[in-house]
Amino acid sequence: MKLLSGFIAVVDSINEFAGTIANLFSYMLFVVVVVGVIARKVFNHPFIWNFEASYMLYAAMFLFGLGYTLKHKMHVTVDVFYTMAGPKTRFILDLIGFLLFLVPFGYVSLKSTFIFAQQSWQILEHSQSTWAPPIYPFKSLMPIAFLLLVLQAVVEIIRSYYSNWKGIEIDGK
Repeated sequence: MKLLSGFIAVVDSINEFAGTIANLFSYMLFVVVVVGVIARKVFNHPFIWNFEASYMLYAAMFLFGLGYTLKHKMHVTVDVFYTMAGPKTRFILDLIGFLLFLVPFGYVSLKSTFIFAQQSWQILEHSQSTWAPPIYPFKSLMPIAFLLLVLQAVVEIIRSYYSNWKGIEIDGK
């Protein structure tokens, strides 16, 4: 049980940290967008880098928020059925949802984005814009984010089993 609690604590803390990073990206995105709008609308001089920086920050924010959002139970669910169900039915619903939908989606996404990032690193890929920033580090965020999502799904399955099936709260501390 101690090993399981340790695993849960590590995954939870990593996704909590990833959520903090996503939050920082949101502030950076805000600044980039405001600077871009002011440059374009007030000074009639748009920056070449602004659009690419904004979509990269938005994507990074979204990706780093995946596991964090799952940890805090903020993904879309059908709460009407879930809240009316008993604890064992909740566990079965969680198990079906995670094993039938989330884990396979996360695995396929992890595998495909890993290949995608690996190919990008092999050619040291850059954007095809005039600014041409390197995008291979950015593409590496994708498999990392999906790995964190799958790990958090495993933690949520374990947590649901212990709380709904066994009646034991397990928080990873």
